[in-house]
Amino acid sequence: MQSPKPNKSCDQCRHRKVRCIVSPTAPGEPITCTHCVKRNETCQFSNSKRRLRPKYPSSPQRSSDSESFKASSGLFIDRLIQNPSESAVLYDESSVLKAHDDRVSSSGIAFFSEKRVNSLVKRLGHADLRELVHQIDKTIRTRLLSRQDREISLYSLAKAPAHLEVDREAVIHIQRYFEVLHPVYPFLDRHSFEEKATSSELLHVLETDHSFCGLYYAILALGCQYNGYSSFFPDNNRAWKLFELSLSRLDRILMSPESLANLQALTAMAIFASNAFSHRLDQTLMSEAGRMVITLRYHNSILSEDSALCHRNFWVIYHLEKRYCFQARSSSVIADYDIGCPIPMAPESIIEGYNWLLSSVRFSRILSIAYSSLFSVSASTYPDDTLLASVNHVQTLLEDWRVSIPLEFRPKESLKRHRLHDGPYKEIALRTHYYYYHLAIALERLTLHVSRDITRSENSMRVLLNTASDIIELTRFIDVEPYTPVFILAIIPLSALFIIFDFVIHHPKDPEIHKYLTLLDIGAGHFSQLDHASNGAIPASHLSQFSYMARQCVQNEKKAASNGVLNQATNTQSSACQRTGPVENASHGEMDAMNDPTLMEGIDFGSLDGFYFLTPDSDMWMNGVPSLDEFDPREYYGSIFL
Repeated sequence: MQSPKPNKSCDQCRHRKVRCIVSPTAPGEPITCTHCVKRNETCQFSNSKRRLRPKYPSSPQRSSDSESFKASSGLFIDRLIQNPSESAVLYDESSVLKAHDDRVSSSGIAFFSEKRVNSLVKRLGHADLRELVHQIDKTIRTRLLSRQDREISLYSLAKAPAHLEVDREAVIHIQRYFEVLHPVYPFLDRHSFEEKATSSELLHVLETDHSFCGLYYAILALGCQYNGYSSFFPDNNRAWKLFELSLSRLDRILMSPESLANLQALTAMAIFASNAFSHRLDQTLMSEAGRMVITLRYHNSILSEDSALCHRNFWVIYHLEKRYCFQARSSSVIADYDIGCPIPMAPESIIEGYNWLLSSVRFSRILSIAYSSLFSVSASTYPDDTLLASVNHVQTLLEDWRVSIPLEFRPKESLKRHRLHDGPYKEIALRTHYYYYHLAIALERLTLHVSRDITRSENSMRVLLNTASDIIELTRFIDVEPYTPVFILAIIPLSALFIIFDFVIHHPKDPEIHKYLTLLDIGAGHFSQLDHASNGAIPASHLSQFSYMARQCVQNEKKAASNGVLNQATNTQSSACQRTGPVENASHGEMDAMNDPTLMEGIDFGSLDGFYFLTPDSDMWMNGVPSLDEFDPREYYGSIFL
């Protein structure tokens, strides 16, 4: 185990987020900094809490059978087996919005660590943000599943009275499904399904064939959504009634032997559930579909059935499950190292030369690599240089995937507005862009967390900002409808809103600040539209408070600058982004920190934008920052890189 390394800044300076200037001392005398001497405080340099982990040999040797087990795979479980007393760093996985101070999650919205909230609160000058984050997190965790007078669960839906019926508009719903969603998830044989669905004996088939009954009503429910007969939550709407009929056969599907028909029914149900604000539904259905496709051994066995159709089902499940697990911060049930089946052609999934099935599988494999090497529990114990090397590898894979996509669909390129009225084109185009941006955000956030290279950190911040801007600009193409996946409708736009808000609060004098305020307004408008479209069932309009707080921050910064406050270093903390008048809801400690005239000593507030994006040309660099090789942004900046 490596010996602990003292921090370069004393505890007092780290707490105040200021540069620690150490006074020269004679050998043997305690080290003190000029700020502590000025304040007559005890100056203490605690040991660094950066991850300093033991290095294991790549090829461990065992001298005898009785020798203790040596870790060889690099997984944390091997270290626990070797040393049962070793403790793991556990995290609160119940929160989906709040992040841990020392870990970056694969989730796009696990953004607000305690240190980041404290940094933003200090910049804003009031604690309203803390309450807002808590409120949003609570709303997301409860998933807004139901009205108070109705319980929504798999059990209640599966046990609902099931009076089977033939929908008068079934043909229209089925046609709509195959026009829009089948190219995205090509797991069905359309001819075979439609032949059975239009049979004169359909009602008898539905009553006796439980797997087809579940599949039939799930397909109808999906098509019904796209035809406008749905709402954002279970209610007296046609799409949910059809889905309840599908779920009424779930228990019999799960209890009967695994089959292709049962797998297809589960897949259709999982697709519908992924479009609903229901973590319980999609988690259970996705897990069961993943378990069943592995049990059927469609991933590596010679098949007696239609092998192409079976393999298409496997790859659709692979795509759905890998994407879901990455966002949900959980490991996949499908082991990549055990897959050996080909990726068949799916002509209906090829749009203008873009093979979506193949592309989605390639991206899902990148997600799998990223999760295991960067965001898993074992990955969180790796040294920083190992994580950065893995980030480089995944970024290369992601860029290769991006450039392999035809220009009309390629992320970071403009979409053809006139084509975004086309069902399958729009569905696949938006998925392609938002898939790419989701992983790009995760990689850049992790880079900021572990990188000591200030140039790379600055570049990551710029990439995050540009990515968030692209995401917000794409929201105008999103259908604010129940059929739009929650991932596109809310999760990725919310991540982008957080990133731009964070930037504005820390850069109120940026030359393009008007652009970013406008983007915040657009993002807030998107969520207000979601609130309106759901008749208040999704209380998203309160996200407009982020835009309001950002504008107030910028206005107060301009007002302070016009009054000449920034010319006096002792008054800097009373200027940036604070309210005029008394501060409500701020803790006693926060008030003391904001009123401390020495809080930001040594920082040139005339060039505040350099505080985040520090370069060797900035004033701060010239005023005594260590060399680039020794520079650690996390120590120098404090919480802003967490």
